[in-house]
Amino acid sequence: MGFKLKTGKTVNKILAGAGVVTLLGLVGNMVAPGFMSSTMGKAVEGIAAYGVGGVESVVGAAATMFAGGRTTSTALDNTLTESL
Repeated sequence: MGFKLKTGKTVNKILAGAGVVTLLGLVGNMVAPGFMSSTMGKAVEGIAAYGVGGVESVVGAAATMFAGGRTTSTALDNTLTESL
């Protein structure tokens, strides 16, 4: 018998918002890294999170965007690190 964590709808929406931002950040940085690091990129992540779960998801998205930092690095970051 497996363990199943029972959480409320609010917690699930917060976690969904955090997941949306993380996934959108990963894919967006592969496709358009300059755009995703801009203010408009952050707005797109917030709007996508709101579309998934409303205000609660935006709270999770904000926590991921501003407290968590970037989840991926770019080729330029790797080049600058290796050249040191």
